[in-house]
Amino acid sequence: MTFDKPSEMIILAGGFGTRLRSVISGVPKPIAPIANRPFLEYLLDYWISQDIQRFILSTGYLSQIIQEHFGNSYRGAVISYIEEPSPLGTGGALRLVLNKTSWTNEIALMINGDTWFPVDLTTMCHEASQQNTPITIALKAMENNDRYSGVEVGDNGKVQSFGCSTKGALLINAGCYLFNVVSLKQELVGMPEAFSLENDFLVTYAANGYVGSSIQDKPFLDIGIPEDYQKAADLLI
Repeated sequence: MTFDKPSEMIILAGGFGTRLRSVISGVPKPIAPIANRPFLEYLLDYWISQDIQRFILSTGYLSQIIQEHFGNSYRGAVISYIEEPSPLGTGGALRLVLNKTSWTNEIALMINGDTWFPVDLTTMCHEASQQNTPITIALKAMENNDRYSGVEVGDNGKVQSFGCSTKGALLINAGCYLFNVVSLKQELVGMPEAFSLENDFLVTYAANGYVGSSIQDKPFLDIGIPEDYQKAADLLI
C-alpha cells in the first residue's frame, strides 16, 4: 500500500472544552484565542504549508461560531463543515465525515482540533508505505509523562497496544492519523453510532497488526487543560 502525500484533512473540532471554561468561555475549544488569534488558525497555517488544500471540519458544540469565523475558505484552502447531530465520539464523528464527503484521493489525514503537533508529512507517508497498514498514527516520545496513556510499538514499527502505561518515559498518540479512505470506511461500518476511535476501534485494530506508527520529535501541546493552554502562545508565536 502506497501513501502519497494527501491534500485533504479532517479536523475534529466538536469538543465541548469543559476543562477550559475556567479561562475561556463562549467559544468552542478549537478557536480558543492564542495571542488574539484562534488556535485553529495556527493549525491551518501549518498544514497549508504541508500542501493540504482542503479541510473538512467535524463540528458540534457552538459550530456556528467556527463557520462564521472561517467561512468556506482560508488562505486559498477550501473549508467545509459536517456537524454532528449529537455527540458521536471521535470514531462516530470520523465515520460521519468519511461517509458524507466526496474524496479526491485515496489517502487523507485527520487531526484533533485542540492539539499542536507539526508532523513532517513526507516522513509520515514514507513510513506508512513501508509498514503497509491502512492507518498510521503519529507518536511523540515523552520523557516525563503524567497525563497520557502509552503506546507500545514493535520492531517493525507497527503499534502493538495502547494504554501500556501512564507514567514515565513512553510514546503517546499525538492525534494525527494518516489513512486509506476506502479501507477505513469499510472497517468502521459495524461500529456503534457513537464510539471512541482510540479506545473502541484502534485497540483491536492494532492488535490485529493494522496500525502503523510514525515517531516524530516535534513539539507537542494539547490545549485542553488551562495549564497547557497558557503555554500555547510561547510555542506558537
